[in-house]
Amino acid sequence: MIYVVGSYNLDLLVRVERFPEDGETVFSKEIFSGHGGKGSNQAVSASRLGGKVKLTAAVGNDDIGKNALLFWDNEKVDRSNVKVKNTKTGNALIIIDKEGRNRIIVNRGANSLLSPEDVDVSRSKEEDILLTQMEINENVVFKVLKEFNGIRILNPAPSIISNKEIFNYVDILTPNEVEFKELAPADDVRSGLELMLKKVRKAVVLTMGDRGVILATKHKKVEIKAVRVKALDTTGAGDVFNASLAYALEKGMDLEEAVGFANAVAGLSVTKEGALGPKMDEVKLFFEKINMRMP
Repeated sequence: MIYVVGSYNLDLLVRVERFPEDGETVFSKEIFSGHGGKGSNQAVSASRLGGKVKLTAAVGNDDIGKNALLFWDNEKVDRSNVKVKNTKTGNALIIIDKEGRNRIIVNRGANSLLSPEDVDVSRSKEEDILLTQMEINENVVFKVLKEFNGIRILNPAPSIISNKEIFNYVDILTPNEVEFKELAPADDVRSGLELMLKKVRKAVVLTMGDRGVILATKHKKVEIKAVRVKALDTTGAGDVFNASLAYALEKGMDLEEAVGFANAVAGLSVTKEGALGPKMDEVKLFFEKINMRMP
């Protein structure tokens, strides 16, 4: 079982030729909305690969929240522990330029009301995987990491973490480059990795976009190159990576193999619009196309 504890937002995506400068107005090429939030993105992306996923999140008692519940049902995500709060559902404004880069502003809404009392992972087992992030309250993240019985993955996004004790209960930390620099201020990547490996239990997986991934454990460091693709939309690539990593580990892959799998699936995800990952049939076809063996 993959347990995902995190956020849900309704995303409003705006596509522009380039990002505006301070005080400048630019015209959008198109605008559309879709389901988002790191918790939801990761839960749905793992489910699309064939994982059995249970989501803990919070939505508002509005039409957006109701639509989110139906969405998870359609995506075969167990949402029995999703809480409906007496407020508005979270929203995110995502601006995407012609290179596929993005800038994101989040209004947390119901996400800010998810409490430690809403979370119960007492039935988790050693073979289960936890995937959580920092778009929900820090005390919720701390509780679930501390009480979970299986492998614990923390995607530190955003990387604003006041209680450093959190890292004592993290098995695998998955920052991107911006988050890594904020968490491990050091002169170089190697020093930063050594610093973070002293805090977490097993590994740091540093995602670097089109430059691939660095997997660092206390025993080795492995660089995995990104697959060569033409990026259309990088929104959610990190969420797809984390979901794919959780799926691969839950299926019994070793860590290096799982990171390689996640890296390739995330590469596929940026060739399409939206923050959600591909289905397993699409992944198999992609692996055949790039001449990469399925794990």
